[in-house]
Amino acid sequence: MEKLIITVAPTGSVPTKKDTPHLPVTPDEIVETAYLCAQEGASIIHVHCRDENEKPTSDSSLFEEIVRKIRKRTNLLVMVSTSGVAGCSDEERAEPLRTNPELASLTTGSLNFTGRKPPVVYRNSWETITYLAQRMRDLKIKPEMEAFDVGFIPQGIMLIKEGIVSEPPLFQLVMGVGGGIPATIDNLLHMRAQLPKNAVFTVAGIGRTQVDMTTMSILMGGHVRVGLEDNIYLTKGQLAPNEDFVVRTRQIAESLGRKVASPDDARVILGL
Repeated sequence: MEKLIITVAPTGSVPTKKDTPHLPVTPDEIVETAYLCAQEGASIIHVHCRDENEKPTSDSSLFEEIVRKIRKRTNLLVMVSTSGVAGCSDEERAEPLRTNPELASLTTGSLNFTGRKPPVVYRNSWETITYLAQRMRDLKIKPEMEAFDVGFIPQGIMLIKEGIVSEPPLFQLVMGVGGGIPATIDNLLHMRAQLPKNAVFTVAGIGRTQVDMTTMSILMGGHVRVGLEDNIYLTKGQLAPNEDFVVRTRQIAESLGRKVASPDDARVILGL
């Protein structure tokens, strides 16, 4: 198998410092996390930003500061989030792309986030999806197409067929989000079977499903995402910093005989 790409998603838009003191929210905290995770085997960092009140923001100046400082301290590939916040316009969601990252997230469908309290609608109209995808194409940023359920995959394939997303495509299979596809082995195998033959895929398991789903992806030849965006507990009741999740994932891969990719290895695998 090709080397394993480990993506770390250290912050996300949901956890807070009240949930775990290990959550990095300021630019310097996120950059320090990036450095520590790079030392342990991560090759990509998935960046969300928070404002001074810990609220999610698409402020390009914050993204710019974080991206610049990460590149100064590490060789990590930077992936920015275009998920935005409730009420964001398409243009606001595209603001992080101004930082010239190598990668950006692109969710290819809508769903009800029933795991949040109160539940929210994560709206991604076809107009929004194509607008963001075209901006990424124009800026030569590779999209990671995020699939929270099976129907998200054919919408991603439509972008490829229309020439908006170049090949080889990169998909992320998000397993176990409330309102999305449940995190089971059968579902993961089914999701994988829907992907184009030349697709690179990574798997994110949410909450307590993280180890099961990432281990399955390692065995299947896929790649993995870990971090506090998806799961704050290393084991039941044990909070831990992001780098500990990277260490555990690297150790699982090594125990299964699969080598971990460096950032430069990841650039080759992803066709960058």
